[in-house]
Amino acid sequence: MTLVVEPKMAPKRFRDVRVLHVVRNRLLTPNMRRITLGGDELENYGDGPNIKLLVPPPGVTEPEWPLAGEGGRPIWPAPDKCPALRTYSLRRYDPVAREIDVDFVMHEHGVASRWAGNAKPGDLLGVGLPAGLTVAPAKWYLLAGDHTALPAIARIMESLPPTARGRAFIEVPGPADEQPIDCRADIELTWLHRNGVDPGDSTLIQDAVLGMDWPSPDDGFVWIGCESATVRRLRAHARKQRGFGPRQVLAIGYWRRGMTEPAYADAFRNDRDDEYFAMLDEHHGGHDHHHHDGEHHHH
Repeated sequence: MTLVVEPKMAPKRFRDVRVLHVVRNRLLTPNMRRITLGGDELENYGDGPNIKLLVPPPGVTEPEWPLAGEGGRPIWPAPDKCPALRTYSLRRYDPVAREIDVDFVMHEHGVASRWAGNAKPGDLLGVGLPAGLTVAPAKWYLLAGDHTALPAIARIMESLPPTARGRAFIEVPGPADEQPIDCRADIELTWLHRNGVDPGDSTLIQDAVLGMDWPSPDDGFVWIGCESATVRRLRAHARKQRGFGPRQVLAIGYWRRGMTEPAYADAFRNDRDDEYFAMLDEHHGGHDHHHHDGEHHHH
């Protein structure tokens, strides 16, 4: 008699992880790369300000992705194969071409920026579904952030209606790092150049925001994205000194001075952010903030 062994069902990939391939990798400015990712898995992808990237370890050409475990929890691959989880801005989503753009600041220590520096067409990257909060409808906007927030601010500016007014301040290493932004709204944009000052020592954003003429908080919205201590200071200024309500301020700590990228990610449990995926599953494109006044920890 022949014994028939039924094959076990192979476990499925963890819910919303999509595996994409690099289509293009180009240097936008001396310190920023744009990676265009594509693939059939972008069908019905949705849109939103932030995505999780699952970055394969250096030198791993056939990455392993988290699998669906009991009770909806992910089963992560062995450490030498395990992708690092990082949050980045979704710069562009083209549902027809099935492409997304993600812009990376090129700094030496980042897991994701190192990957971006070496990424070749055909290389694989995992991405989660878009999530996160963006600006609320308003008549007047203040948008302020450093180089890491440039992709998010550019996307917000491109989305604003022609009736919107406001100010934008973007800190970049120098003039060569400025980018054209296609904005129909009446937003006065000021580029702030660090000119060799270390990002952690720069006070350019803080000085610009504290020193500007603020309108009354009626019908206004403040969006700030930069180093987390500066974010806390400017959020407090907008709320306490300027009278903006909690739903009129979205302040995002993108990084923390004095902490390396992995330490920062670990400190905020960003590396294995299971709750983020659970939240996405519940809301399918829900967000990982509870309200506008929350901090959202980026790469």
